[in-house]
Amino acid sequence: MCMSASVNQLVPRCLAPVVLMKAVGVMAESAVLSTKSELPQLRGEFQLDGEHWTYQEAGKIVRGILVQPPGQGPFPAVIVSHGLGGSASSFGLAKAREFARWGMVAIAPDYTHSATEVAGHRRPGGPTADGFGASTENLRRARTCVALLRRMPEVAASRMFAYGHSMGGFVTIALAAHEPLAAAAITGSGIAPRAGFPAPDPETASRIRVPFLIIHGARDTTVRPEQSEALAQILAYHNVLYRRIVIPDAAHDVDRTHATEVLAAIREWFASHDPATVTNPPHPSPQRGQINPIR
Repeated sequence: MCMSASVNQLVPRCLAPVVLMKAVGVMAESAVLSTKSELPQLRGEFQLDGEHWTYQEAGKIVRGILVQPPGQGPFPAVIVSHGLGGSASSFGLAKAREFARWGMVAIAPDYTHSATEVAGHRRPGGPTADGFGASTENLRRARTCVALLRRMPEVAASRMFAYGHSMGGFVTIALAAHEPLAAAAITGSGIAPRAGFPAPDPETASRIRVPFLIIHGARDTTVRPEQSEALAQILAYHNVLYRRIVIPDAAHDVDRTHATEVLAAIREWFASHDPATVTNPPHPSPQRGQINPIR
């Protein structure tokens, strides 16, 4: 199936073993923070050919994949973000098909740190955010996906989720800081100590008001577990509901080596924060920033 249209006319339980599992606080006010800007105004052309799509506007092209469950919906949706050297097809497609089996519309864009685009740039080394991770351009691409999804009649706009691994997790963190998602999840990812790196800085993380699931391998030497612990501490300080899970025998590729457990945890997290099924939001913790263990 091949389709071309203006976007405004678009119709197309457990995780074991763990050494750390925490939850804290409650979602802050449901209103969008004033620091969050409006979604991009999409005036370009969207083309869908099977599971692959392109969006072109003002000379810029974004490519990716889109997978939908059977039926007309409206369904919840998820933005899937790949890591360094991956792509929407190599990383996002398998994950998107799994999410579609859960009854979600899944979209994944190619980022500037994809295998194709990295070939034309220097690999990130040292303090630079140009082109990789949670850069301005990659955040624009992720938010373009959100805008595309919200214009699809098959998607319930209030049931928007995000998942990313490694550098895709960097993008997911930044996206959660800018969009009122229903919930977000990352694997093998975290934040940087200051601005100027592909990972988001603490100031960006402090804007998040989205229930956040963090899964990390204890043996990860690519994105250190301390980086996700730093994110968890910021979420805790701001009373944002989160859960952090560290798997002792896992490394950076925790999403693959422990796929069954990781996917089960993500599915449970998304289901427990789906506005269509959750009627009673959690109550605030008795103390701001208090950490309560989950048993």
